[in-house]
Amino acid sequence: MIWSVLAPRRHGARRIAANGRPALALRTSALATRRLHLGCGIESLGHGAKVLAGWTNVDIEGDGIRTFAWDLTDAFPLPDGSIDFIYSEHFIEHVSLASGAALLAECRRVLGRGGVVRLSTPDLRVLTEKYLAGDVREWHDMGWEPATPCDLLNEGLRNWGHCYVYDEPKIVAVLRAAGFVDVARQRWGRSAHESLTGLETRPDHGDLIVEGRV
Repeated sequence: MIWSVLAPRRHGARRIAANGRPALALRTSALATRRLHLGCGIESLGHGAKVLAGWTNVDIEGDGIRTFAWDLTDAFPLPDGSIDFIYSEHFIEHVSLASGAALLAECRRVLGRGGVVRLSTPDLRVLTEKYLAGDVREWHDMGWEPATPCDLLNEGLRNWGHCYVYDEPKIVAVLRAAGFVDVARQRWGRSAHESLTGLETRPDHGDLIVEGRV
């Protein structure tokens, strides 16, 4: 069921992988770094891209040098088992549940044995706890202070292109369904893997951060 979301595009993605410049640039970088940073941001936008040194930084637009363009709802132009680490911060909530599941299945496919994916995303439980407590100032330092708790909950679920906001049991279940094992919540900036330590760029506001291993 997870793979059916990508199935209609898979043939086209493989053709692009063979002939398209964006795919070739992405593949060349990823096979060299063996690390994918998904949803890194776009250089031309006000917030810019969050470029991680030593990683292949991917978003819908890229310059082919520091950042690489790819539609993350498409299959990656990469061989099975060719990547060691994947990191994504505040991206998966911007696609539907089905597309998120398909993306994680692709992550599972390209990660080699022992490879790890690390996801950071807003936590539905934190959002609802702040709503119930009437605390609209939690994200004040990031420029978001809704007028009322009702606004907080609605904006948190719908603004900024959010499509599906996870809680811990749900994201764990989706990762396991994609084939990941040892799925567990992690602390902000902390990981047993040196390559995945200290990657978060957003302030710690109780984000849902999980890792899963192949």
